[in-house]
Amino acid sequence: MIDPYRMIIVNSIVLLALCLGVLFYRYIYPKRKVNLFVLLLLISMLPLISILRSGAYESGDFTIHIYRIMSFYDSLKEGIFMPSWAAELNASYGNPLFIFNYSFSYYLISLFHFIGLSFIASTKLYLGLNLFLSGIFMYILVRELTGNKLAAFTSSIFYLFNPYHLVDIHFRATLGESTIFTIAPLVLYFLTKYFKKKQLIFLTLSSLFTFLLFLAHPLLALIFVSITSLYVLFWGYVNKNFRLSILAIISLVVGSISAFYTVISFPLYAPYTFPHPAGTQGISSEIFYNFNYLFYSPWRYGFLFQGHQGELALIIGYTQLCIMLGAVFLLFKKIGPSQNRLQLLFWILLFFFFLLLMHPASQIFWKFFPSLWMLLPFGRLSLALALCTSLIAGYFTLLFSTSKTKKRIIYILILMTIISTILNWGHRKVIPEINDTYLRQGVWKSTLTEGTTAYFLNNKWADINHFWFSELPKNHLEILKGEATIKELKRTSTKHLYIIDAETPLTIRENTLYFPGWFLKSNDKLITIYPGERGVINAKLPQGLQYIEVAYDDILEYKISKIISVTIFLSLVTLLTFQFIRLKIKRE
Repeated sequence: MIDPYRMIIVNSIVLLALCLGVLFYRYIYPKRKVNLFVLLLLISMLPLISILRSGAYESGDFTIHIYRIMSFYDSLKEGIFMPSWAAELNASYGNPLFIFNYSFSYYLISLFHFIGLSFIASTKLYLGLNLFLSGIFMYILVRELTGNKLAAFTSSIFYLFNPYHLVDIHFRATLGESTIFTIAPLVLYFLTKYFKKKQLIFLTLSSLFTFLLFLAHPLLALIFVSITSLYVLFWGYVNKNFRLSILAIISLVVGSISAFYTVISFPLYAPYTFPHPAGTQGISSEIFYNFNYLFYSPWRYGFLFQGHQGELALIIGYTQLCIMLGAVFLLFKKIGPSQNRLQLLFWILLFFFFLLLMHPASQIFWKFFPSLWMLLPFGRLSLALALCTSLIAGYFTLLFSTSKTKKRIIYILILMTIISTILNWGHRKVIPEINDTYLRQGVWKSTLTEGTTAYFLNNKWADINHFWFSELPKNHLEILKGEATIKELKRTSTKHLYIIDAETPLTIRENTLYFPGWFLKSNDKLITIYPGERGVINAKLPQGLQYIEVAYDDILEYKISKIISVTIFLSLVTLLTFQFIRLKIKRE
């Protein structure tokens, strides 16, 4: 294993070199201003140096996602372009992972692997690109909102080095949440551009990126679409133009509907999936993330956000809290133009609203929205706090930095934001010996490591004491009752073909997890299947020679939702193409 403290030394040296480089540039060209956007690009690379190390990360969901992506990629190779069934997982009994799990990151990582990168390198590249691009997109958003480069630079630094952002990238390796960090600013950016330019192309882009938001993480997408909708209504109120606000909300609705299949899966399949206690017994204080850990980390004097046993302190951020206090002070003193103060007030109120939702005292609120309880564990709403504090930092800079002295204070806060997170610019340990070949061998047993956290991926007939299968089946099809000879002809992720010569009527067990969409045909005649022990497919077959097909096809409702999503998405892409062509013709 790589010594985790070596990276701290490397990161410190690179950070020092960058600071000296900026000072040297100012000394050589004292009259030239440092290009803040170029500086942002350089700073964005600091927390990415660790991904250059070979091997897999020791902690987080890094390898879990690679196992899943390997199965996803295999489905794509079979020509299934919107996979539903993860056949290799759960000891080859499979589960409906891709019906419920986000897919945007899996598609891109599969693309990187297709062009020649390993699954490990592809996943690292994806995480690195998300961190790098998220800062850029936050910069262009705040630059558009405020017209101030320093405000945009401050927001992007606070966004890049937000503790929760770094934890997501390095410690947890959560592909979905990391993607939300990248896409969310773009949705706000395109709507802001629409308000200024009043061009339909920006509404279309906002719809498309709202669609991608849901593909990135359906649950968190609901939160960020809600935030964006509130912002749009707030803009309409401030600017006395609700017509544009309504059109903007329509674009968000269109984007949400286009991703309909990512949301409908949970209520559609709920009658068949394993229930979680929170869904049946109500919200309890045990589900909430440790509220104290939002303000202070108990490790390394508060500067390390992961404990020795993998515990996480998803803190808001020390400089972020300082900025919050400063922003409240500016509002109290009524410093700056009223319109900018109103914008600042909006994000501050939103920050405290989400902070309240993360406190156990908000149980009464969550009782009205029990289906959204999964936002509470792991501090997922910290992502919303990160967006709010980053935008607050931008508006604080805009209102506060009215002199050279005050600008120096802003630069000090920026430097403190970067330095205070240096212990978290990478996983604590990397195992170089782990490669794709090693991980491929463990795909079938990877589900065991998830325990019951992904309870909805199993059916309701599962055994809670032996939730996932721990051994590969000796045969894919077994005879439980009767006499027969079996010959397996073909097996893909969604189609299993056999020849059975039954001397007597049979009861069979096809070692695939029972789930709506699976069906069995004997000589092209549909045979009823049912869940047997531990929720595995069972069926009764007649006597005689039979051609058996056990196959999966999405149930009608889910298939229709996919068709709706693809149709709207392709329509949006077509509309966007025509709009680009039209704009190009006008410019010529």
